[in-house]
Amino acid sequence: MRSSFNGPKAVLATAALLALGLAASSASAAVVISTINSSAGIESTLINALLAPASGVSVVAGTPSYQGTNTANFQQSGTYSGLNLAPSSGSTPTLTMADGIFLTSGNANIPLTNTLNNFTGQSGSGAYVPLGALSASAGGTSTTLDANVLSFNFNVAAGQTSVSALFMFGTDEFPTQSVTDIFGFFVDGVNFAKFSTGELISNTPGNPTNFILNPVGGGLYDIEYNGLTQVFNVTGILGAGNADGSHTLTIGIADTSDSIFDSGVFVSSLKSGTATGGGGIGDDGNTVPEPGSLALLGVALAAVGAVRRSKKV
Repeated sequence: MRSSFNGPKAVLATAALLALGLAASSASAAVVISTINSSAGIESTLINALLAPASGVSVVAGTPSYQGTNTANFQQSGTYSGLNLAPSSGSTPTLTMADGIFLTSGNANIPLTNTLNNFTGQSGSGAYVPLGALSASAGGTSTTLDANVLSFNFNVAAGQTSVSALFMFGTDEFPTQSVTDIFGFFVDGVNFAKFSTGELISNTPGNPTNFILNPVGGGLYDIEYNGLTQVFNVTGILGAGNADGSHTLTIGIADTSDSIFDSGVFVSSLKSGTATGGGGIGDDGNTVPEPGSLALLGVALAAVGAVRRSKKV
């Protein structure tokens, strides 16, 4: 009896099944968020997830602080893994990041589909004045609510002049709301999280090209937020620092003006470096058009090669 798995047709069938399996796996692995349901030890949990391997960043003991609400009933932050947001159609980029931390102005239990225009969780965590000042400097309100902030002092090796990290910001404020939530990456008190045009990382309704539209019900990306930035690398130049020679990093996000329509930021791969100049953000080089399609193409080409070799035998 002839085996049903012999011959070129079987090779192609196997390759097709493998390709379908890869596609299904890619679609199901948008991101896994592990929320934190207690404030006990939360600073260490977040910092450990934030640092890149061999980061060159040494955290000063006793300096980490956290502002946010993390209880059994409400979790405002967490860690994440496997972030791989591939578009369901079109030419918008696939958004991928190394594992890291997730900070929000609301509930970190975000749906992995976009079904609401106004996803909202009110943490009651209060204001954060530096983010309010940042908002006011750009003509917005100085009122912040539901702030979620991680801060700590750190040391780097001699000759290191900067720190950098990857981030992706998402918001339900985009594109309909004029009120803007805000994200800051402060190194020695200076915010380096700005678009190349100088605008802050917020809704920026005046320049919608800063965001990728992810409309409700459209299913473009498997995540709640209506607007997403690309994955950026943010570099902060070290300033004069503290009296003991250490430096301070503060990463924060907050609602402004009101506490509805949440935003969130994924941050990872914090490390020291030798950058000079003005710092700021740029393409991380890791955001590419639909890499999953390239993988499937490779599978198909391999299958074709296998078929041709089998015919020559």
